[in-house]
Amino acid sequence: MDLNALTKLHYGVYILSSAADGKMSGQTTNSVMQVTSDPVQIAACVSKQNFTYELINKSGKFSISAISQEAPFKFIGNFGFKSGRNINKFENIEHYISNGIPVVTQHATAVFELELVQKIDLGTHEIFIGKVTEMKITDNSQTTMTYEHYHKVKGGLTPKNAPTFGK
Repeated sequence: MDLNALTKLHYGVYILSSAADGKMSGQTTNSVMQVTSDPVQIAACVSKQNFTYELINKSGKFSISAISQEAPFKFIGNFGFKSGRNINKFENIEHYISNGIPVVTQHATAVFELELVQKIDLGTHEIFIGKVTEMKITDNSQTTMTYEHYHKVKGGLTPKNAPTFGK
């Protein structure tokens, strides 16, 4: 089976963030999509091994930031290849706190704040479905990064906990 076929599915690059018990974390993800329009709901797939997964389950809230294709690889890597259990991923990163949840604005084209309404267990991952409580365009002059751009132009790698990781 040619796992490279998965790269032909179009994804964006997003920062998914949450907080609970005085701790914050965020991660890169490409598995985000709008699932309804009334009310506006968005689904995001998250590895059960990620600290962000734990925080979403505890708080029932999360944010999604759509990332610009101009974002440097170092910025993306900060959220994709390090654990929020060990470092403060938000240090020196432009963000604000809303309803106790960090919302990344640096290199973001749009941001979404969500309340968890449903979870779908997929074994190694869960799909979190959130009702959007706030959303806004933060930079209309930039194009949102696609996962293809991340790989082909940025030279990005796929984290081992990503749904699209191929062994």
